Amino acid sequence: MGQKICAILTNEKSQYNKDLVHFFEESIVIIPLDLNGSTIEYFIKEADSFNTIKEYLQYLKTLPIYETQANSSDYEHNIKSIVDIIETYELKTFSIRYYTEWADIPDDDFYIAIVNGEIKRDSIVLEDEKYIGNSNNREKYNNLIGLNSSWIANENRYFNYNHAKKEYTKNIG
Repeated sequence: MGQKICAILTNEKSQYNKDLVHFFEESIVIIPLDLNGSTIEYFIKEADSFNTIKEYLQYLKTLPIYETQANSSDYEHNIKSIVDIIETYELKTFSIRYYTEWADIPDDDFYIAIVNGEIKRDSIVLEDEKYIGNSNNREKYNNLIGLNSSWIANENRYFNYNHAKKEYTKNIG
């Protein structure tokens, strides 16, 4: 079995609820998410049609999937919970990355950056011809956020959401 992790990464330090799994590392906050790949892929791909995160979140709230997913118990998080985290903590500058590997071989690697509330279309990384060249921009946006290392390399903490949650619970207990 391989690594499978998704997280919101931000340089915005605030009073995060202790029930929200999150880690302060260097100058950033890492908020692991329990999502399947198709949910985060959908979230990122749909964002490409909007200029600001505020517009995009308002649009998501109008979709039937927004409420129906809220009742799903397969994963702890969904589109609604992503929206709730962004709005609750008033995140304006952040990225979201979803990374999986199988037998130490990278598989999915999705990414999006939002800077000062603006969706950076040239940051979107998905498995689609349209976004192939954007992976070169990831480092630029990570630097803007303050991420100077590969957080996913810390497999003890970020192997998957359950590992992260267990590590978080152990440290706050």
